[in-house]
Amino acid sequence: MQYAIMFQVLEGGVSEPIKWSKDSLTAESNIIILDEGTSSLYLWYGAKQGLVSRRTALRQAQSLRGHGFTIGKSIIGRDIRDLKEIDQRKIGRVLENDELNDELQTLLNREYKELTNFMITFELKEIVEPVAKVKPEPKIVFKPEPKIVSKPEPKIVSKPEPVIEQETPKVVKTEMKFASEYDTKPDPVLESKPTVKPSISTTQVSSPEAKVASKPALGLSIQAKIGFVLMGILDHYDDIWISVKEDGSYSVEHMDGRVCEFSIVEGKIKFTVDSFSGISTKIKTEIQKKFVELSKLI
Repeated sequence: MQYAIMFQVLEGGVSEPIKWSKDSLTAESNIIILDEGTSSLYLWYGAKQGLVSRRTALRQAQSLRGHGFTIGKSIIGRDIRDLKEIDQRKIGRVLENDELNDELQTLLNREYKELTNFMITFELKEIVEPVAKVKPEPKIVFKPEPKIVSKPEPKIVSKPEPVIEQETPKVVKTEMKFASEYDTKPDPVLESKPTVKPSISTTQVSSPEAKVASKPALGLSIQAKIGFVLMGILDHYDDIWISVKEDGSYSVEHMDGRVCEFSIVEGKIKFTVDSFSGISTKIKTEIQKKFVELSKLI
């Protein structure tokens, strides 16, 4: 039997199992979903999660992919091959991100059975019902046989034969299909979903183009100024994360937290009040000085 389990990544690099629910995928959380059926590990980055928490979640996911998760004497997810990262901020903007999100949503919408220790297993109800109905049928067929053979002449045996031939295939084929392929049924379900993806992805390709099309509206001088800000920050931090929010503002983070946030107002860069509050005054001054020097080149 193949299992699946969901984890929430907490502060400090700790991941704990949680109840299986797609409602856990929020903007405030980083969630890991381990699925043995597809041999995949999904990593959901909430839109409000910063660079540090995202990297912490990535390290946790990589550890689970390499070692699995131990429950009692069993190891869940020992043979996981793929790590699939989904950024909530890129949904509707990046095609590859949307395809992975569709795949994850398909997995979360499937029927499942809850087990102990937050584990679940997927099963199809229609597989169980026919098996239950087939079992009593052979009993009804085989009871009249001895009566027919004993009372009439042996030649009458030819009548129950068609009945046996009709019922026997049902018992054999049903048991062969569902007993041996129960654990491998989930794969075709997931593989059938991509037929829907082209229509979704086609719609979503147009939306990022519309958003990207708005960027050239910025003049060359303001684009250069944005670059000047980033160059000043890169003089002090080798690793930064730059993101564009829905309102068009820019947010810059480094490994230990946020550096600044600014927007474009009437062709000028306007920083928020709390920008640079998390870094030293000396570095802030040097960034501003670098910006002023580079701006003189325009």
